[in-house]
Amino acid sequence: MRTRSKKILVTFAAIFAIIVITISLFDWNMLKPYIERQVTEKTGREFIIRGDLDVNLFFNPKISVEGLSLANADWGTGQPMLDIEKLSFRIYPWKLFWGEIVLPELSISQPKILLEKSLDGKRNWVLKEEEKETELPKIGKLIVDQGTLIFRDPKTETDITARIATDSASTDARETPINIVAEGKFTSLKFTFQVHGGEVISLMDKSRAYPVQGNVQIGTTHATFDGTITGLQALSAMDLKLEVRGDDLSALYPITGIVIFPSPPYRISGRLQHQKTEWSLNGFTGEVGTSDLGGHILFDTGGKRPMLRGEVVSQLLDLEDLGGFIGARKGPQPQDSPAEKQEKKASKAAQRHRMLPDQEFSVERLRAMDADIKFTGQSIRNKDLPVKHLTTHTRIDNGLMKLDADFTVAEGSINANVTVNARDDPPVAETRVDVKRLQLPKLLPKMELMHDSLGLIGGRASIKSQGKSVGALLGSADGRFGLIMSGGQISNMMLEIVGLDGAEILKFLVIGDKNVKVRCAVADFEIKRGVMESKAFVIDTTDTNILGDGQISLAEETIKMKLSPEPKDFSIVSLRTPVHISGTFKEPTIYPDKMLAIRVGAAVLLGVFATPVASLIPLIETGPGEDHNCRALIASVKKPLPGKQNAQVEKKK
Repeated sequence: MRTRSKKILVTFAAIFAIIVITISLFDWNMLKPYIERQVTEKTGREFIIRGDLDVNLFFNPKISVEGLSLANADWGTGQPMLDIEKLSFRIYPWKLFWGEIVLPELSISQPKILLEKSLDGKRNWVLKEEEKETELPKIGKLIVDQGTLIFRDPKTETDITARIATDSASTDARETPINIVAEGKFTSLKFTFQVHGGEVISLMDKSRAYPVQGNVQIGTTHATFDGTITGLQALSAMDLKLEVRGDDLSALYPITGIVIFPSPPYRISGRLQHQKTEWSLNGFTGEVGTSDLGGHILFDTGGKRPMLRGEVVSQLLDLEDLGGFIGARKGPQPQDSPAEKQEKKASKAAQRHRMLPDQEFSVERLRAMDADIKFTGQSIRNKDLPVKHLTTHTRIDNGLMKLDADFTVAEGSINANVTVNARDDPPVAETRVDVKRLQLPKLLPKMELMHDSLGLIGGRASIKSQGKSVGALLGSADGRFGLIMSGGQISNMMLEIVGLDGAEILKFLVIGDKNVKVRCAVADFEIKRGVMESKAFVIDTTDTNILGDGQISLAEETIKMKLSPEPKDFSIVSLRTPVHISGTFKEPTIYPDKMLAIRVGAAVLLGVFATPVASLIPLIETGPGEDHNCRALIASVKKPLPGKQNAQVEKKK
């Protein structure tokens, strides 16, 4: 029995020895044609092994192969898609029985990978349309020697070349760093990228944080980052300290997909975090122009459209930094093409004589994402407007934007509700503005004659329009605008100056200015196709009535108004005559009526041919001004326009 057992053991030992000798002496290169055929058949691309195939299956199995190449798609810009000088890896054979591929060590020498898209969206890394995605093997220690990765997308004008290398001098896989340096074009913008990473063993571990730090430049946008990325393969989570700076916030759209209005140079830093479909920038601080910013924002890509939510606060806001929000024209940017630079220069030159911005809204960007953003300006810096505080709430839903804004102005408030429907082309806008308790001297702080004046101003505007810029929207506006002031006081000298009452002006210069009570002041304009036509314009004081008449064109940015003084007192040496305001918004002209020249000429002739006293007769004002019905005037401003009320009734029906 023992002899038989010995024979069996000897036989098995002999067979094992033969297998070992056969394997050790086997020329694995004989399998190259078979492997090439199998890979070519499964991928649909020609696969070639130019060098030797070496397999060591003992103890710690290792496979090495030289000269690998996989052909690119027929429409590709170059061949091959993949080329590797030498590939070697170790494998856990017992894991294969459970259908799991684990490579404790992977070494790649001089790999060259070309990834690209076609103009119609095809991707060269999709090898067969019917092939399902397979899970990549788990990789431990990764060593890359002089790797090159090229990515091209002609549709977005992207062409990037990255150089990848690892430091293999370390004996600890956990400390093997990876370094990537890239340059080229991203969405036609200059692109440079540098990143340093560690713990390469965690590359395919979905639950392990992978440390990274680096910097990137895209056009005029610069960013530095330092933190961790969890699950590099799926980018399952991210936690980075991020600082971004650039010349214009709107330049972030082609990079991030987030729509932001044009801005002056900025710098923002915060904590960038990513979970599932959500990207958030928490506790960020920074400056945009001369304004400071802080708060948090969340960008969610999991819905039908990306969604941006957040709250932003500025402790000191310069209103000039918000010029891009209403479409103020910016000059050419470094990333603009020569044609775009020329167009912007021409447009900026044309805009030089206009005040209303003509920069067209990007309708496509307004439709590209949804938003719910709250903004607060705690303190306002502005040289022209007495604005102290500002809060806005912007909501965008599939191209429909609603903006609610509250301004603290001249110790009063202005509340605006704006709706822009970019679902239509051109966009349609509806605006409602309520003005409440604005203090007259605070509203015009630069006018010394107004410093001792009193009065509270209120009003309302209701406008509907369409267009692709602020200028176009106002140029097509229909609606109504009205301001009222009931009671108060106003500088008498200012009234006399408007009336060109020489005697009264001299008197006030000698004994000082005095305030005159204002019974009421009303300015009521009907707006049709961008033209504001005065329906009522009256400043009724105990001294003088000032009546206004004319038009203001929002489309042409021109003024054609006449102010006619009607004194309620008797005055000698009066040159009271209508005053005309004309010209453009940017360069208005104020001049007296032609009647003034006639009256002065008459005075001169009488002075020549008659007595000096007679020469004063044309300048004597007998004061025909009468009190107006202020209650009726104010009520007229509050009433809807003729025809509007009927339209509203029909709409309710």
